[in-house]
Amino acid sequence: MITLKGIVNKLGEIVSSDGRLNDFIVCGSRSDLLADVKWYPYMAVILEPAHDILYSDVNGYRTIEYNVILRFGDKNNNQKNVYRESGLNSNNGLDIISDMFVILTDVVNCISEDSLDLFNEISLVNDLSAEPFYNEDSGDVNGYEVQLTFRVKNDNPCISPITAL
Repeated sequence: MITLKGIVNKLGEIVSSDGRLNDFIVCGSRSDLLADVKWYPYMAVILEPAHDILYSDVNGYRTIEYNVILRFGDKNNNQKNVYRESGLNSNNGLDIISDMFVILTDVVNCISEDSLDLFNEISLVNDLSAEPFYNEDSGDVNGYEVQLTFRVKNDNPCISPITAL
């Protein structure tokens, strides 16, 4: 059976294969994230959403859906006249939003198309809604996040380690 740790490890392999990302963080909640980021741009896996154990009449509770949030962020370059057309004290915030969205969609496609041969026993379910975030972590980090649902089969041949006395 694919576990939550197994999925997180596979996501870490994606980050190590992508030269655009410099940090991979796993945390329980968004509030934990700010203390953990050391390098930018980053991909974080946030584990706070609940997971679902699905029931069917055919095979009982043999399907698990792991819900995680993937978050991609980078620091703004807050300098005067970064872009002359934007005026004084402009930054590259729009570039970051655009770049993080491209990386997000690349990672989602890597998972759904299994281009690294990591997710052949895992499927993504549901449509995805990517949400931008602005001015976080002391006001200078922008990015995108998306909640993913990974569906795996619980094909553990040992139905339960619990036995009668």
